[in-house]
Amino acid sequence: MSGSPSTPESVPQESVTAVLLGLAAAATYSIANMALRQLARPEAGIGWDMWVSGTKALPTFIVAVVLILRRSLDPRASFAEWSFVRPIAIAAVFNQLGGNFAFQLSLKYIGLAVSVPICFASIICSGAIVGRTVLGDKVTFRTAVSIAIMMTAILFLSSGAKARAVVAPNNTAAVASVTESPAAALTALPGVVTAVISGLCYGVSGVYIRHAVRSRMPIAGTLFLFSAAGFLILCPLSLTQLSFAQIVQINSAEWFTIAIAGTFNALGFFSITAAMKQMNISRANVINASQNAMCAVGAVLLFGEAVTPAALWGMLLTIAGLLLLGIPIKNRRLVQKQIT
Repeated sequence: MSGSPSTPESVPQESVTAVLLGLAAAATYSIANMALRQLARPEAGIGWDMWVSGTKALPTFIVAVVLILRRSLDPRASFAEWSFVRPIAIAAVFNQLGGNFAFQLSLKYIGLAVSVPICFASIICSGAIVGRTVLGDKVTFRTAVSIAIMMTAILFLSSGAKARAVVAPNNTAAVASVTESPAAALTALPGVVTAVISGLCYGVSGVYIRHAVRSRMPIAGTLFLFSAAGFLILCPLSLTQLSFAQIVQINSAEWFTIAIAGTFNALGFFSITAAMKQMNISRANVINASQNAMCAVGAVLLFGEAVTPAALWGMLLTIAGLLLLGIPIKNRRLVQKQIT
């Protein structure tokens, strides 16, 4: 896709259905993230993280195939040309390798409560920049202020991140613990970095998703490309790190948790892409950001994660930045002001 600015896309009038879809996306993504946190193993290698990220895409892949087959039976249905599909396919690979895989790594290093808001802040920053470059979207004064708040939030969240202790494989009752030593802070650094990377990749690929669902690409086609990239790329890559014996040893509880993560991730993906057809992207981000609070509560109650004062300030700044993006402003001249 050309990097030259194009005419900004028109945004349909927001409906109650769009708001409900946005809330559904936040709730289902939160459940999926909690399941992924359950599957995060500090003692496991990257092969396990690839396997989890790849297999969770299977439910979405199956649903997408069924939807495409149904669409192919409709003589009135049309399909996008390869010249349009190609950049979406590249974005899908980018999303899986840099987004889902990196996010799973961040859960392993620093847990759920901090990873999610760091990822969200990175999504907003990268989405705004790439959206202007690729789609010609306007970067308003309000958006620029929001990005500054998000970058400050990342600094607070990074300083408040705590490294998860490595839990022995046979000690299933143990929970993630934290320490105050400099070594622990250094161990948390990979988690912060991977959370930022995942957000950057999600933000970039989100621009292409937004462009796809508002133009010639059916939602089923978008679902297919993004899920296929996960299932057909990450799973084979994981086999270079995992032995067949290790895969056979995956117990029924872990398979069930992977299925939960994949199913609710599919529901969240479908909900947010459907909402983007009817809702301004900033409003969608604001509603979807409610998963910050949901995941923080789940992290503390279900996994015993500690939330430091710095991390709490970072979460609040993330929410403030998102609200700044989504609250309507009566003075449209301010909204239309661009940063050049």
